[in-house]
Amino acid sequence: MTLDVMPDVTRDTPRKAAPLLEADGLVRIYETRKGLFGQPVPVRAVNGVSLKVAQGETLGIVGESGSGKSTLGRMLLGVDPSQEGVVRFAGAPLPAAGTPAWRALRAHMQMVHQDPLAALDKRLTIADQIREPLDIHARGNRAERRARVAELMQAVGLRPDQAGRYPHELSGGQRQRVVIARALACGPSLLVCDEPVSALDVSIQAQVVNLLADMQAANGLAMVFISHDLKVVRNLADRVAVMYLGEIVEEGPVEAVFAAPQHPYTQALVSSVPAPGKRLDGRMILKGEPPNPAARPAGCAFHPRCPHAVASCRAEAPALVPTAAGRRAACHLVGGADRLAA
Repeated sequence: MTLDVMPDVTRDTPRKAAPLLEADGLVRIYETRKGLFGQPVPVRAVNGVSLKVAQGETLGIVGESGSGKSTLGRMLLGVDPSQEGVVRFAGAPLPAAGTPAWRALRAHMQMVHQDPLAALDKRLTIADQIREPLDIHARGNRAERRARVAELMQAVGLRPDQAGRYPHELSGGQRQRVVIARALACGPSLLVCDEPVSALDVSIQAQVVNLLADMQAANGLAMVFISHDLKVVRNLADRVAVMYLGEIVEEGPVEAVFAAPQHPYTQALVSSVPAPGKRLDGRMILKGEPPNPAARPAGCAFHPRCPHAVASCRAEAPALVPTAAGRRAACHLVGGADRLAA
């Protein structure tokens, strides 16, 4: 039995069709308090993010902790609502979370979580957890669901004798394979992977990343891969979006961005990635910490840490604009340093 939604789409498919996933101007604002009885203070966790993901494509999203990556991932699935902007899946706006239409759509949009132990129910066996989406969405009869579970376990490298085990009886890598199998159960078109290997041992990370790549190629999935590990993103993604303080500051084909980063923040991130023969004294060291999201600086949010900041950076927030074929950057200095006053 096969439940794949789009088996004819692969990573090599030409991407000229309409995007599978499209976000336009997403804003997510939380409220925090200063002190126990302080007034609510708005915090823009995601600030005007727009992006597109084609069928069969992987978009990597990178940035420091607190940059809004995980919040954006939940918004793309409709789990966290946006105060502004819209998410479209297959050309249609996402239904409101919790509605029957949204629950039905979740069969086609799945998340792979950071912590597999927290994502699994400790009271259910592995087979029960992989079968659960099939039960929820009424896919197949009992025998077909049993066969689908066996098929998925084999696909992700789990043994048949592990079907009756519980999450605590498996290793971290095996638990993440269960999470991936469960996410694939109904044949989704999109996976949102939120730091899926950060909680695993280094020796296991490559296995899980390779598994995700294999599953994507076999099932024609689109994938949003959220990570702070630039090496993993470079090996897995087709395109990369760099986030800073809730905004995308640079986006483009992964090899182009890594070979010639345009935004100073991206330059600092790329310079920190170790490589054979790379000189440590060539790293670009950023000063200070990211600003408090509740007290965003005027102008470019990155200017307090940017070694190239000029007067315009402190006064006006740059727009994310095209800078080259397939590339965007939000920096006053990209392609126009001579028009700015220092």
